Amino acid sequence: MSTPFRLRREGEERQETGDRRKETKRFSPLPSLLSCLPLLLLLSLQPAGAQLRAGVAKIDITPDVKAASIPLGGYAARLGRPATGVHDLVYSRALVLEEGGKRVGIVSIDLCFLPANIKSEVLEKLKSGGVEGWSSENLMLVATHSHTSPDPLAMHSGNNFALKGWSPFDAALLHFTTDRIASSIKEAQLALVEAKAGIGIVDASGLNRNRRGEKTTDPAMSILKITDLKGRNLSCLVNFAAHPTLYDDKMMDVSADWPGAMESNLDKALGENGVSLFLNGAEGDASPNGVDAFKGEEKVVAFGKLMSDLVLKNLPGIPTSSAPKLTSTLLKINLPPRKASGAFLLATGNLGASIPQAKALVNGIMPEKTTVQLVTLGDFIFVGMPCEPTAEVGLRIREIVKKAGKKRVGVVALANDWLAYCLTPEQYKRGNYEAMMSFYGDQFAPSLLSGLESALLPKKPLKKTVKKHF
Repeated sequence: MSTPFRLRREGEERQETGDRRKETKRFSPLPSLLSCLPLLLLLSLQPAGAQLRAGVAKIDITPDVKAASIPLGGYAARLGRPATGVHDLVYSRALVLEEGGKRVGIVSIDLCFLPANIKSEVLEKLKSGGVEGWSSENLMLVATHSHTSPDPLAMHSGNNFALKGWSPFDAALLHFTTDRIASSIKEAQLALVEAKAGIGIVDASGLNRNRRGEKTTDPAMSILKITDLKGRNLSCLVNFAAHPTLYDDKMMDVSADWPGAMESNLDKALGENGVSLFLNGAEGDASPNGVDAFKGEEKVVAFGKLMSDLVLKNLPGIPTSSAPKLTSTLLKINLPPRKASGAFLLATGNLGASIPQAKALVNGIMPEKTTVQLVTLGDFIFVGMPCEPTAEVGLRIREIVKKAGKKRVGVVALANDWLAYCLTPEQYKRGNYEAMMSFYGDQFAPSLLSGLESALLPKKPLKKTVKKHF
């Protein structure tokens, strides 16, 4: 039976620094004293719009793991066992942007993934709470992909399965989490001030590697910088591809993994009320790299520091504009027939599921239709994918966007929905874990890429030849 949720009590988690223990944070402008390193690509956003306004806030979404049984998501090996404590807090971090009467919200949430019903619930809570102006088109929710946060399967409205070792649906956990996410958006909207924005793209080679043993990686790190009109830092958003899996399945305490460590460092550097955000990239086959000499928590802290150091060295040198044009578009895409691989059927058999039950499970939690979200700010575009694209798929997304005239692009994984792994047909046929956890066959990536291409590169109608009679 579901138990009503509340925030964890003080003292139930391990000691945290002051800024990470705060339930709600809004930005306050403080100057940056950090030095600058060259960027791979550094261009200010084209000033084609009206005056930009920005607001940011973060809300603690950590449930009380002592008052209720909270399974952790990400590792099937945990067999649905509940969290035993809280190592560090997990958050919903919201950035609200307004320009020329248009509003866009980007929310980074410390969860493994986001079933589509979470966004629907958040929108309903905003509406019922009197927070107007929000719709599916202008709000993008993104999961960081932490494997040590509350299990999203327990919040998936299509999860009505009772299997040993499977996280059951918990309406109370869904209500608690979506209420907190909605609160973060409301707080960010209340914090709106006139602002400037700029995006830099950094070469972060060496910080991720291909875990499938393939050669392709995506080393690009995109950094969105938000300042007040005097140039004082308000927030930054980091987009980079790497799995937050430095804690393994034996970790049973709630944690945001390395993105939380990185954001904690960035928040401190931004100022007392600074709020940073992380959006994962094409992480389907990307693992963190460069910290193999460390173990456990030391590895998490070390990688978080590598990431935040790179951001902070480059942040001051990113030029900003007070009037970048802002847009958000939601593309609707029909998906191929759902298909459970033989390997997945065997794996669910270990949970006691029959083949018909396993197929019903896939049909229950995997949708027939989905969306891809495009958020543009000046000459930069974020492509929000509802899945975990591999680096190869991510690079093909970049190619399509560049053909459409956008030279700078950030690929965002796990946006608004969860469709598991997205591989090229060749990768799918090669198999491995990612193929086992891909549920639309070898045409999944082509269907998404085709939808993106059709929207960005519409075919021009053929000119009709008109015969003239004299």
